[in-house]
Amino acid sequence: MKRPRRACKTPSTKFWSWMSWRPATPSSAWNREPTNSPNPQHDVGRERVLKVLVLIGGGIADRPLPELEGRTALEAAATPAMDRIASEGEAGAWVSVSGKSSPSSDATIHALLGSGKKMARGPLEAAGEGIDLRAGEIACCANFVCLRPGTTNVVMLDAMGGGLSDEEGTSLAAYLREHLPSEPDEEIGLRAMGGCRALLTYRQSGFRMPDETLDAFSPPHEFQGEPINSHLPSDEPAKRFVHIVNDSQMILSQHSGMKEKLETRMFVANSLWLWGGGAAQGPPPLARGMDRRNLAFVSPNPAVAGWGRLCGAETIRPRNSGGAGRKEMLEAARHAAQSSDFILLYGEEAAEASLRGDISGKIGAIEAFDREVVAPLIEDPGGEGPRRILLLVDHVLSPEPVPFAMASWDNGRIGPPRQPGGLFGLWRRFTAPAHARADAFSEKLCENQTAISGKALLRRLLAA
Repeated sequence: MKRPRRACKTPSTKFWSWMSWRPATPSSAWNREPTNSPNPQHDVGRERVLKVLVLIGGGIADRPLPELEGRTALEAAATPAMDRIASEGEAGAWVSVSGKSSPSSDATIHALLGSGKKMARGPLEAAGEGIDLRAGEIACCANFVCLRPGTTNVVMLDAMGGGLSDEEGTSLAAYLREHLPSEPDEEIGLRAMGGCRALLTYRQSGFRMPDETLDAFSPPHEFQGEPINSHLPSDEPAKRFVHIVNDSQMILSQHSGMKEKLETRMFVANSLWLWGGGAAQGPPPLARGMDRRNLAFVSPNPAVAGWGRLCGAETIRPRNSGGAGRKEMLEAARHAAQSSDFILLYGEEAAEASLRGDISGKIGAIEAFDREVVAPLIEDPGGEGPRRILLLVDHVLSPEPVPFAMASWDNGRIGPPRQPGGLFGLWRRFTAPAHARADAFSEKLCENQTAISGKALLRRLLAA
């Protein structure tokens, strides 16, 4: 009779695990951090979690401009802090837009941290404004724009309404709220969000509409100078929102402030334009590995703040602009480092300058972000212990790859990020794209390099 095989009660020491093997002494082949640098991790419960600081310069990336003799605004700007991260860490190219998304701040966050389908921007901005949408309620981004009648079509002349102050935007929003026609069971809200920006909310009993229906409303800055017909939805459920746009034109033509402006200008804000619409949703699904994080989002951008608020992150939205706003972001990031292990900071001044077509303003915004946000944070990011720093930028209009730089930080010292150990780390060394050090942080990092996805970049960022 064959004896049954006895189960082993103790681990065998005869064989050792290939996957857990690491060399007895560190070397540059296995550990790319200095040998006297401690492991950039800290204990959270029973898990060891890598501290991370992500710095994103919204709208900084650009194409070469003839006004700058073939350079980009980033190349023309003085950015010693960004250059230091790229030269002392590692740098490469990544794709900040996933799928068919248009370039935007929320598309960048989704490409890096999100999973599944991207949320509509309207509900994100509503969350960033502290608005809790009710079931069935729809939120749309809204711009006060300047339309011009053409010979055969109406053209989007200026996506920023000819330049509106915050006071003018508030006045236009209040005027439309008062005069927009609505049915007895409809609730239409319009909140000014500074300058030409606003947020429209819509709710009607029993009204339901898929988010895809409003996708045909293109962001106005994407087709400036083009006819609007091909950028309007044609589905029956969306016609109510087209009617709101049409009604706004009749109403704004009677606004006293715009009438006065027309005495000295040929065109002024004469229409509301809706885009990014969607219904109330739950929290955005996070990429693998992010659900165990203590997150903090720091940004004046309402969509980024809304992303953070909906996924349960500590969310700080600076309300000042200019130097005061940058100081707020810096202090908020350092404060968040006391309790959070993953901090994301998104600045948007360069993006605003891009939308205005202000090249010198964009260069100034890039230099200010480098000098007043990036430089102080790589000297003192707040909190205790080492961490990993990721520097990103994105485009305003183009889906082309953009540069990134990543480094390990310890007490003001910067070095290349550590590679994982074991055979997994060895496998990564031979299969992952090589990201070398660079002399400067610019779009030239995207030349002759394979751009990696946001998810691949996140895995590299979190690899301990």
